[in-house]
Amino acid sequence: MKKMVKITLASAVSLLLLAGCSAGGIQTGEESMSGGYELTLKGHTKTEAVHDAIMKAGEATGLKMTEFKSNAIIAERTDGDDSASATVTFTNDKIIIMQETGDIDADDLLEAIQEELEKEETH
Repeated sequence: MKKMVKITLASAVSLLLLAGCSAGGIQTGEESMSGGYELTLKGHTKTEAVHDAIMKAGEATGLKMTEFKSNAIIAERTDGDDSASATVTFTNDKIIIMQETGDIDADDLLEAIQEELEKEETH
């Protein structure tokens, strides 16, 4: 029972620390627990703005962007026999890139998305 209390307490402290570290500003991409790459957005950005930033950033980095669902976009790159694809899911405060095949270079895509969102903030 004591171990359970310690684990619960450690989890609660970890969550508080993570919540405090994530407040304010757009964070850099990092591997998420789901195995993808994640970008946490500050506050609540409009979903339409996130969608537009993903589409513009993908095209700017040479990817073919295809809408899949209202909150998901397929990113694809074909170079001869080599191909790569990823699913980009998003909400108003988070973007997750899950590699499907090949290497889509998720870090570059997340950086380009971040730049597009920053451009939108200044307008």
